[in-house]
Order: sequence, then structure tokens, then C-alpha cells
Amino acid sequence: MWGSNRWARNAQTTIPCKHCGHPITVVRSCQHVYMQCEQCKKQGDLNEYIPLMDDVLEEFMEGVFCDRV
Repeated sequence: MWGSNRWARNAQTTIPCKHCGHPITVVRSCQHVYMQCEQCKKQGDLNEYIPLMDDVLEEFMEGVFCDRV
């Protein structure tokens, strides 16, 4: 529960971008959490990627307050 990603601002996942297939990054801002591809620079809503959740995203979300989702 208190892993190294507990308070991280972003994390690289293994989830492929829906636009280019490159692994995407989950990003936590002050207001919300979103997915961003470093390759094509597209941003996506977290809810679009929940069915594809990997261990990295699951661990990252353990450190996110409910009102950010």
C-alpha cells in the first residue's frame, strides 16, 4: 500500500495508446488524473483506459484521492 509510487505525479504504464500504440503515461494534476502519450502527445480520459488497467496503473491509483478521478 505504501509503495514508491504512492505520491508520484506520473507513471509509465504498459497500456498502449489508442492512437499510436505507444505505452502511455498516467498523470496526476492538482485537479484530476488523465492518460497522456509521450509519442503522439494525445491525452485521454482515465475512464477510457480502466478496462485495460495494468499493475502500474492500479498501484498509481492507490495514491490518488477519490475526488481526482
